[in-house]
Amino acid sequence: MKLPARLFLALVLTVASSLDTWAQNVEIKQRWVAGKKYFQTLQTLQQTSFTVGPQKMEQAMKMTMEVTVAVRAHEDGQRKRLTMRYDRVAAEMKVNGQEMSYDSAKAGDSPDPMGFGKTMGATVGKELIMLVDAQDQVTEIENYEEFIKQLGSSPVPGMDPRQMYSRAALTQMLKQGALMALPPQAVAPGETWPFVNEIILPQIGKIGVRGTYTFKGLADHGGVPCAEIATEATLSMDLAASTEPGAAASPLAQMKMKVTDGTLRGTVWFDPALGQARDAQLVQEMTVSMQNPTDPGATITVPMKQNISTTLTKVEDLK
Repeated sequence: MKLPARLFLALVLTVASSLDTWAQNVEIKQRWVAGKKYFQTLQTLQQTSFTVGPQKMEQAMKMTMEVTVAVRAHEDGQRKRLTMRYDRVAAEMKVNGQEMSYDSAKAGDSPDPMGFGKTMGATVGKELIMLVDAQDQVTEIENYEEFIKQLGSSPVPGMDPRQMYSRAALTQMLKQGALMALPPQAVAPGETWPFVNEIILPQIGKIGVRGTYTFKGLADHGGVPCAEIATEATLSMDLAASTEPGAAASPLAQMKMKVTDGTLRGTVWFDPALGQARDAQLVQEMTVSMQNPTDPGATITVPMKQNISTTLTKVEDLK
C-alpha cells in the first residue's frame, strides 16, 4: 500500500525534525531551584581478591547512602541556601564467606564489629548547609564546625570525622556533583572537554583524577531526554601529600602503600531541562601494593574494583 504524497512528506518532515532535535547542541549547566527538594541514592560496590602468604582473601563491600538536598532562596535575593541531609547509611561486608552488615534504618538489629554505626552512621540525621552563588556554584559551607562537632569521635583508627570529612574535600565534592567539570558552552554530539581534580584527604593523601568527558548525544533514560556523557580518566594517589612539613608520615605511607594503574570509566546521564544529573554509573579500577605486615621483605598486591552509582530518585516541592 502506497502512502499519499502529502502524508509521506509529513512523515519525512517529522522524522527529520526529530533527528535534528536529538542532534542539536545542548547546554550542560547545573541548576538548583529554590523551593525544591532533591533525593539522591549513592551506592558503592567494592571487590578485592589477594593473597597473603598461603591464604587467599576475598572481600566485597557495598555502601549505600541516601541524601536529600533542600533548596531555599537566600535573604540577599541573589544566592541560595542548600541543606544537605544524610537520611540513611547502610553497609554490607563479606570477607572469606563471613558476612557483616549495618543499616542506620535498623540500628541495633545486628552486631557492628567494624564500627560503622559510630563512623559512617554518625552522619545520619545531620545536615550540611551550603551557599551557592548566582551561577549555582557552591561557594562555602556555613555550618562546617557544627557538623563535625555533631559527628563526635570514632573508635576506628584512621576514621576521625575531621579527616574523613575535611572542609576542602566536602566543598570540592559538593561543587562538582556527578560531573567534575562542565563545558563552557553548549556542546554537539562527539564534542569533548577535559577535567582535572585533586583532593587532599588528611591521613590518606592527595587523590588526583585527570580525564575527558565526551557528549555522545541526547538519549532516552528512564523516559527522560538526557545528555549521555562518557567518562574516561586516570587516577593517581600521592600518600606523602597528606601531611604538613615536619609531620609524621601518614599510616598508609608508613605501610609503603602505592596506587598504580588507576582508571575511571562510565556514563553520566544529565537532564538539561532539570539542570541535574539523573544517573551516573562509573567503574573505578586500580592496583594497590603495600608492605606485608607479617613479612617486611614481601609486598602484597591488591587489585581493586569499585562500581559507583549516583541516582537522582525524585524531586519534590518543599513543604
